[in-house]
Amino acid sequence: MDKMKRVLAVFLLAAMLTVSGTNNIQAKKAELVIVLDAGHGGYDSGAAANGLYEKMLTLKIAQYCKAELEKYQGVKVYMTRTNDTYVGLDQRVSIAAGVKADLFVSLHINSAGNSSASGAEVFYPNSNYRPSVGAKGRKAASAIQKNLTALGLRNRGLKTLNSMIGSSYPDGSAADYYAVIRGAKKAGFPGIIVEHAFISNFTDAKMFLSTSAMLKKLGVADAKGIASCYGLKRAEETKETLSKTSINRLVGKSSEQVLLGWNKVKGAEGYEIYRSTSKNGVYTRTASVKKSGTVTWRDKNVVSGKTYYYKVRPYKMSGAKKITAPFCAAQKVKLLKKPAVSIKKQSQARAKVSWKEVKGAVKYEVYRSTSKKGKYQKIATVQKESFFKDTNRRVNKNYYYKVRAVGNGIKGSTYSSYSEIK
Repeated sequence: MDKMKRVLAVFLLAAMLTVSGTNNIQAKKAELVIVLDAGHGGYDSGAAANGLYEKMLTLKIAQYCKAELEKYQGVKVYMTRTNDTYVGLDQRVSIAAGVKADLFVSLHINSAGNSSASGAEVFYPNSNYRPSVGAKGRKAASAIQKNLTALGLRNRGLKTLNSMIGSSYPDGSAADYYAVIRGAKKAGFPGIIVEHAFISNFTDAKMFLSTSAMLKKLGVADAKGIASCYGLKRAEETKETLSKTSINRLVGKSSEQVLLGWNKVKGAEGYEIYRSTSKNGVYTRTASVKKSGTVTWRDKNVVSGKTYYYKVRPYKMSGAKKITAPFCAAQKVKLLKKPAVSIKKQSQARAKVSWKEVKGAVKYEVYRSTSKKGKYQKIATVQKESFFKDTNRRVNKNYYYKVRAVGNGIKGSTYSSYSEIK
């Protein structure tokens, strides 16, 4: 009886989608969240054949897919890994749950002992436990498979696979076999596995996996499938468009503060600022500027000595829907550590101010005062040395010194914090 109820639920959901007159799954939130999972990584290389390794191929496909998806309005894309590192299966699902994913897409390359096996196939959740999750997963799987086979890959179809050891869902129904599909369903969102081609098949490997151009086509096909499934539109496909901005200033104001500036965009109601510690890493939103005329922001949640990458996108609201422009090109800034300074008195009239070299600095500024808490004046700018000899001193006077490192920024210099006063 329970099984019949579940089958009926799936049927009713399909009927509702048909009556609505659309094949698209509409996102309820202002911004759709897609998590791309590049299979394997680190010590887990995945399948290997024909001089290729699955873990490297899936990462490139995921990067191309992300880049393509971000050309669409109203979508935020995350990746479970951005480099050759190992991520556990449960952790991959936890990452998706943590960002409130609408869809989890695990990207893989197939392999078989029979070298004649070829083509693309997509696994989606079964109809047990949460049938609506399975139905949404099948929609996404179907849209992606359609685009992959359009590239010339053999169509191996859409598939589900139940647990082979009798695992069940909380309602007692048979659980999905694959851990990421099973975990995603338990977390409340669909997870699918895309097997793009067979690494063990010489023709598949040569035609679809051996060049960056072909891997890009696979990633773009995945992205277009997701976009069509959710009815996403590119900026040029809607009248409610916004132009991209560009970063026009990015400097360190101190060792613990970044100043970011960007160009104002006509029609924007605000700007979203995203940050990462690597250029191609995961960018997280660190701020949302909600005034159209504000085009600068200070990031005070940073660490001395680290390099940060920033990108900005304008947005405006159309009712409850958020319209966003594509991200601008990412730009970086390196925060300079404050110099460690020492003073060696050579005579009443001479003193040597020395400091340890700061990574990323191109010059140093030396400041002096006759009282510790008094007004400091810059007495020297040193470019090639890590010391300065102060010969302009008066006998029987106390002098206090501090130094700061200076580096290159965008439309301005990056400064460290001042050293301790010596």
